[in-house]
Amino acid sequence: MSRGLHSRREIQRTLGVVSVVLATAVLGACHLDISNRAEARDQWQRHYTLAQGGTFEIRNTNGLIHIEPGTGDAIDVSADRIVRGPDDAAAKEGLAQLEIQETASPTGVTLDSTNRNAGLNLINLSRRVDYHVKVPEWANIKLNSTNGEIEITGPRLTGTFRATSTNGQISATGLENSASVETTNGSVTLRVSKLGEDGISCETTNGRIALTVPSAVKARLSARVSNGGIKTDGLDVAVSEQSRRRLDGTIGGGGPLIRLQTTNGAVEIRGK
Repeated sequence: MSRGLHSRREIQRTLGVVSVVLATAVLGACHLDISNRAEARDQWQRHYTLAQGGTFEIRNTNGLIHIEPGTGDAIDVSADRIVRGPDDAAAKEGLAQLEIQETASPTGVTLDSTNRNAGLNLINLSRRVDYHVKVPEWANIKLNSTNGEIEITGPRLTGTFRATSTNGQISATGLENSASVETTNGSVTLRVSKLGEDGISCETTNGRIALTVPSAVKARLSARVSNGGIKTDGLDVAVSEQSRRRLDGTIGGGGPLIRLQTTNGAVEIRGK
């Protein structure tokens, strides 16, 4: 009887040791997977020339996109490429594989750091590219980001502006033409100096929309919210239909369409 009890205790102790060893191994493996303590980075720089009326485009997965007006017909790009991994070797290898594909002609420049078809081994790696770009003030701008902030800083950009993001806020100042902005999770903040003939379109699912336009602007207004309020300030708005969730009308007698829509968040349009 005592020998059976002793055997059972030995088995239990053995199983306990095995469990501890396995748990330690699992936790160790998890630690390696998520630590990403090592970092490798470099700076990628380019200079292009764009013809009048040309388009500058960026497609990015993770990271900031910052655009500001430069001088003449020059595009100057400075991109910080950053890769983090569990150790220095992995981070450096990931950085070596992180490419920015460029397509350039006098009428258009496109930079693509999504690396969709590059066959990257991204296990245990995080990567991002932060862009800082100067463009001609008349350039048309087209930006696409999955995770990251998009920001345009004036004082004056006369080309069209198009931006889409999945997770990240979008902001722009000094716009003097039409704009189309869409994000899923993030706020939209635009300061428009002039309204282009194609108007303004802003849409987000989770986030606030704040639009500033000249107080003397002439436009049609369509605003929609599901969970939030709609506010106008400093504008001559003639309301044709209004409820808690929608506002339709004209500003200054009518003109190009201003369309603002969010699901969870407020909409605010003000004149200045």
